[in-house]
Amino acid sequence: MKSVFVMWQDSTGSRMWHPVAKLTQEASSRYVLNYTKGADHTNFSFFPGMLDTSKSYSSERLFSFFKNRLISESRPEHDSMFEWSGLSADSKDYLELLAISGGEKKTDHFRIVNIPENKDGFYRIKFFISSINYLTDIERNNVKELKPTDQLTYQFDLENDIDSNATILLKDNAKKVGYLPHYLCKDLKNLLRYLKDSDIEISVLKVNPDAPAQFKILCELKASWPDGFDAFNDEEFSMYS
Repeated sequence: MKSVFVMWQDSTGSRMWHPVAKLTQEASSRYVLNYTKGADHTNFSFFPGMLDTSKSYSSERLFSFFKNRLISESRPEHDSMFEWSGLSADSKDYLELLAISGGEKKTDHFRIVNIPENKDGFYRIKFFISSINYLTDIERNNVKELKPTDQLTYQFDLENDIDSNATILLKDNAKKVGYLPHYLCKDLKNLLRYLKDSDIEISVLKVNPDAPAQFKILCELKASWPDGFDAFNDEEFSMYS
């Protein structure tokens, strides 16, 4: 069983991201979608044909909302997208591909994200470094220096007036290379309630020089899973049914 969250950005208001739905693949050909309480946001519009937050919606095929975010097998970048994400194209694991790559489209403000799981006592999740497009030329050169197995550090962006949890990623403790994805920042802060900085590892897994900026650097966040810790524990992630 595999689950992912759908994140939606309030582009006409605060520009903050909110979890609005959870998709679960219960079997190879059965999918179930539930709204989360983040869908209560005033500016959010429900998916077509899914107007009742109290219902579960099921399908024997991947819902078109998700399917339309996949690259067609006939396109040359299909296999590259799997490779950039550290997956095998032969796996056909499209839901995992969406969860790592985000499945973002230029025409809307959604992205698909993985749900962190307790794997053998560890919090582990793969992600692409965010906001590389917004770096200065010097900072982009820092990105070019990254290589697999590099360890990154972080610092909270105290000057960010929009997102108080925004987290800068650093090479060699000082060279800015981008940001931790927004959906992981609160988890990081919550982990630090139980752990020390040194207990949290952020490692570079893959460097994709020819990929678009949002897929250039694949990383993994790893930490011991503390007793009493819950990932994505905001009320907005709770489901109605």
